[in-house]
Amino acid sequence: MSPASAGSREQRNFGLDLLRAAAILAVLAFHGYLGFGVSTGVSAWQGWRAALSACAGVLSLEWFFVLSGFLIGSILIRSFETGRGWWTSTRAFWLRRWFRTLPNYYLFLALNALLAAAHVEEGRFAWPFLVFSQSLAWAQDKPFFFAESWSLAVEEWFYFTIPWLLGAVALLARLERRNLFAVAAAILILAPTLARIALPAPAHFFEWDDNVRRVSALHLDSIGWGVAAAIVNRWLPGWWAARPGLKALLGLALTLGSVGALFYFLLIDWHGFAGGRLNDLALITAPAAGTALLLPWLSACRAPWPALRRWAARVADYSYSMYLCHFPLMLLMLHLIRARGWDAAAQLFWMLPLWLLLVWALSALIFHRFERPVTDLRERFARRVRAGPFGPQAASRSPPS
Repeated sequence: MSPASAGSREQRNFGLDLLRAAAILAVLAFHGYLGFGVSTGVSAWQGWRAALSACAGVLSLEWFFVLSGFLIGSILIRSFETGRGWWTSTRAFWLRRWFRTLPNYYLFLALNALLAAAHVEEGRFAWPFLVFSQSLAWAQDKPFFFAESWSLAVEEWFYFTIPWLLGAVALLARLERRNLFAVAAAILILAPTLARIALPAPAHFFEWDDNVRRVSALHLDSIGWGVAAAIVNRWLPGWWAARPGLKALLGLALTLGSVGALFYFLLIDWHGFAGGRLNDLALITAPAAGTALLLPWLSACRAPWPALRRWAARVADYSYSMYLCHFPLMLLMLHLIRARGWDAAAQLFWMLPLWLLLVWALSALIFHRFERPVTDLRERFARRVRAGPFGPQAASRSPPS
């Protein structure tokens, strides 16, 4: 998610930027529908609208997680290939990650705390949010405070866990580097998957969303699929490059299977979750594996028009700030409208486009005036390691992470 300098924009990986842009736009569509449509009474969360919005919410985060695993996995592989030692590589990795992610997070954690204190949003600040443990191995308390932060917690626990996992595997067995990473990725994928299978099945979609999807320890496997993709890209380049379109079609089929499962659970059998744990395979494993299979094709994509390449790169740059600012902005707008006694539903014709404009403007401001300057400070403490594809695709790289 990190920024790239203007001079490197021509070398961005268009396919990966496009995936990130699609993910953040799907998040905006999902939350915008819930906030401006459902909460104002304009639309009821039921039927095909509920299923379609749930697809946007579920799939967008899987895209983010797998892409993150792919980029961070490539960084870790390159970092450990330098031979500088576990602690040196790990320290540099953590410094660069935390300079990249924590300042923006804590800025919006403080903002959300102020909004909660002013009763603009529900819930209240709790100290676990400082260390991302609000939903580590348990459901987050309701009413939700800083509701969207659960996905950031999954990311941060991945950043913290993966170097320790690599170190532990290295201590237990003398393995070649490729096998070391493969074992670590397998553990990262299998442990949460098996844990979900061992737990009692939730009764319905919302219970699954609260007690499974939003729980960090139960969702790390999605990022693990991205790490697995980076491993294949690095050490199985022939397989990676062979028939990318066929792999993409298989990935699309898995994603569409997940969409079908969501429509089934929400339109036909609301309590179908209680029948077993296949729902987790359909709603977490299938879209994550499907996205990983899309990466060989996406990473080799070329933009058909320069304007589209620039747009995708810009949205990708702003995506982290967009993710953090869109929900507080929406809550604040709705609060101000209702405080004036206006019918929020009758104001949507101007509220929705204004919200989108403000999200873009505020994200641009934060990115250029806060996020990128603070991120650039990490260059003083740890050298840059390139993210993105190995091999021929490296010439069209993703932004450094």
